[in-house]
Amino acid sequence: MIALLLAAATLPPGPLHFKADDMRYQPKERRIFLDGEVHLTRADLNVTGDHAVADYAEVPKAPKRASSSETRLEVERFTVDGKVHAVRGTRIADGEHGVMDVPGQTLVLTGTDRVPPVLREGAETLSGERILWRLDSEDVDVVRPRLFLKRSLPSETQKSPTPVRVEAQHMVLHKEARLAKFTDDVVVRRGDTVVKSPKMDAHYDQDGQLTILEMRGGVDMRQGDRRATGQSADYDAKSRTLVLLGDPKLYDRGDVLAGDRIDMALDSKEVHVEKAKGKLRPDTHKDEEAKLQ
Repeated sequence: MIALLLAAATLPPGPLHFKADDMRYQPKERRIFLDGEVHLTRADLNVTGDHAVADYAEVPKAPKRASSSETRLEVERFTVDGKVHAVRGTRIADGEHGVMDVPGQTLVLTGTDRVPPVLREGAETLSGERILWRLDSEDVDVVRPRLFLKRSLPSETQKSPTPVRVEAQHMVLHKEARLAKFTDDVVVRRGDTVVKSPKMDAHYDQDGQLTILEMRGGVDMRQGDRRATGQSADYDAKSRTLVLLGDPKLYDRGDVLAGDRIDMALDSKEVHVEKAKGKLRPDTHKDEEAKLQ
């Protein structure tokens, strides 16, 4: 039975092997139960856990003769429970429950409210309620993602980079396009800066370095006492500059600035406004004037 399963349980382009401390076979249910240090391997993919169930089906073989009706067994799904740990290349994923769909080429990881599933690649950490890892394309689909980006380049005044944290209701990572698409209640945090938007695209370079964040559908940024709004905003990770477009406005302790475009340097807090117009309230700056006298 083990030899049959090893030959049949294929996740292209190679066989899917397993080992465990204990195995139980139920032919009527077409299931195999694995317990104790379960280890699944296919090419460069390795999945471990405490328990696993393999569900398989009979598939007709390609007939050699017209009268042939031979069948073979193929594993359709592996369900793994307890300290699920998956490794493939530079990616490492952990969860309490995992389902590998062999024909569909996916691995779905879930956890608990206190211990959600986590996907790590290099310095980046991604968690959420549910992580779907597409094994054929390396794309990732996440429900309620929380992304922790450490690889933002350090600035001239900072020896170490300021991490960027992203939260949303849904995220799809397209690895080949180096693009992460966030939708529904997107929140970006960097130091004392918080930016909210309905949707956002994050672009990366070939080294996995964050380059541009594109926020659309209405943007609200808060940094200390300042607040800025616009219909769209782009954040340049290299220059640490947030560019607001679409009737952008900047509110700062009673002062209001508007224009065609507002550039905000998040580290130095310098502001550049194209075709500026504004309203200043001198009363709000009395304390500053008193300090200068």
